[in-house]
Amino acid sequence: MIEERQNIIREKFKTFTNTDDKWTYLISLAKSHVEPTDIDRADEFIIPGCSTTLYLIPKMDGNKIHFELGTVVTGTTPFISLGLAELAKFIYNDLEPSEILSADKGFFKEIGLAIGLTPTRNNGFASILDRIYKFAEIYSMIFIK
Repeated sequence: MIEERQNIIREKFKTFTNTDDKWTYLISLAKSHVEPTDIDRADEFIIPGCSTTLYLIPKMDGNKIHFELGTVVTGTTPFISLGLAELAKFIYNDLEPSEILSADKGFFKEIGLAIGLTPTRNNGFASILDRIYKFAEIYSMIFIK
């Protein structure tokens, strides 16, 4: 499942003719974000190092991890940061922890996503991925026998 999702993104990124196409795509992902109304906005779910306040909330649904993504917008919408988070959510959402943990961590570099990101956005995106993998590790120990 995760390879299928990564292949969708690989094919999408192959269609980009310049760097602006990548940003346009991330912005479109951000604009498609639907803000949940009833998420837990506890500090423990804030993504550290991100240029905006993003919440990544995991919930077990059977044997799969479901991720909710929330934001706190102050002023302008954080389109690039939110788009990066939505991209990660597309790839890792509703998968078993073992699928997440076995995924190729070099995928995002492979598609050239890190090129052109500001250091803050790059750190924030790395934090999002770290959190996803950390939640998968924790849930694999707790819920999967």
